[in-house]
Amino acid sequence: MNLTKKSYEIIAEELQRIIESGVYKPGDKIDTIENLAKEYHVGRSTIREALSQLKARGLVESRQGGGTYVTNPIPTISPFHDIPTSNTMELTQLLQVRKILEVGCIELAAELRTTSHIEELERILHQMKDAIGNEEISQVYDVNFHLAIAKATQNPLLQSMMEGISTVMIRTIRDTRKLWLYSKKESADRLFEEHHRMLQAIIQRDSNSAVTVMREHLSKVESVLKDS
Repeated sequence: MNLTKKSYEIIAEELQRIIESGVYKPGDKIDTIENLAKEYHVGRSTIREALSQLKARGLVESRQGGGTYVTNPIPTISPFHDIPTSNTMELTQLLQVRKILEVGCIELAAELRTTSHIEELERILHQMKDAIGNEEISQVYDVNFHLAIAKATQNPLLQSMMEGISTVMIRTIRDTRKLWLYSKKESADRLFEEHHRMLQAIIQRDSNSAVTVMREHLSKVESVLKDS
């Protein structure tokens, strides 16, 4: 399996997660190709290809008069899609799964990451920094960062497992971030800093530090859930 995804595939996946998370609603107009190209630092042809991918998936459509609009997304088919996350117990159970999976992912990512993986993580971290204060989009970039760590393991099974729970992760990250922000002053900046520490450990190939940071990060979230 080829783990190296092209730029338009990465952008299409990010836009799909933004749509599925509810940031874009059915009928909303997607930003212009020119603006998206500037945001993602790619050419307009790359954005056009990404939008073509979304059209093929039935997520967006072109309308007469110009512009690309969100359709009624087809529900994601995943063995994890219908997992309930409506109360603290269910959120805690999913967080337990994340701890088992993501601690192992970051350990392997620190050992096997390539320059392209670092560049992707740096790009997402930059997006996270710019999005501080905008919780809707921050939730999507949060998920993207953790998926990029799984990608850096170069293990297709781990990557598929993380992608499989990504829709549920968006819901749980939304809920846990709300609890975190409610209980901790200026925690959006601290959340960003924790992800920055993860990246630094991966860059330095320090798997022990990477594991420690990830475990501490998820344990703090778990603590907030318990306190709620």
